[in-house]
Amino acid sequence: MPTLSHAINTALREMQLGLAVQSDQGSLPLIPERVHLTLAFALDADGTTNASPGGPHSVTIEFKTSDLSSRPAVSPAPPAASAVRPATDEAGEIVSALSQLFGAPGFDSSARATVFREVLEGMPRKRVLAVLAAISTSPSARTDDATRMAAHLLRGVIQSGPTKALDSGVSTLRKVLSGHSLAEVLRAVESEWKTQSAWL
Repeated sequence: MPTLSHAINTALREMQLGLAVQSDQGSLPLIPERVHLTLAFALDADGTTNASPGGPHSVTIEFKTSDLSSRPAVSPAPPAASAVRPATDEAGEIVSALSQLFGAPGFDSSARATVFREVLEGMPRKRVLAVLAAISTSPSARTDDATRMAAHLLRGVIQSGPTKALDSGVSTLRKVLSGHSLAEVLRAVESEWKTQSAWL
């Protein structure tokens, strides 16, 4: 069950991604003026605050449109020969690399992919790098409990998948995360591997 802070970060990140896509598509410029986020939560016995899986959750966004008349007219630049690769190519690279860790997208590999997503979702880049470093070190090495637990879970993902070798698995993850943002990687994983229930 995700923590409340994790759920809030995820909701806000998804909102920002949606606005970025809308802007990239040249749609009417919308500026978020007010955001109302409602999340149900449960307080565990150990004091952890978790987002309730049953909800109800809601996000309400109030927009204002920017004044188009005040925007300078800009003629579109001709596409460069070395234009940014299409998103489908980048997603394909991510899927190809992570298939070495999870296995090809399907029912069995979706469990590993789900653990991967749940471990890294909402994690800042610095923490992700610390977790990757901790995967190859001794579990007794001096790291905080959260980093040690995340490393333990990802170690299990790598060792139960096709790669099995920790060094190779960590190297693959470093390459994927150095070439793509974490949000991009997690979107590709969720889209391709889904969850086990989605494959049934």
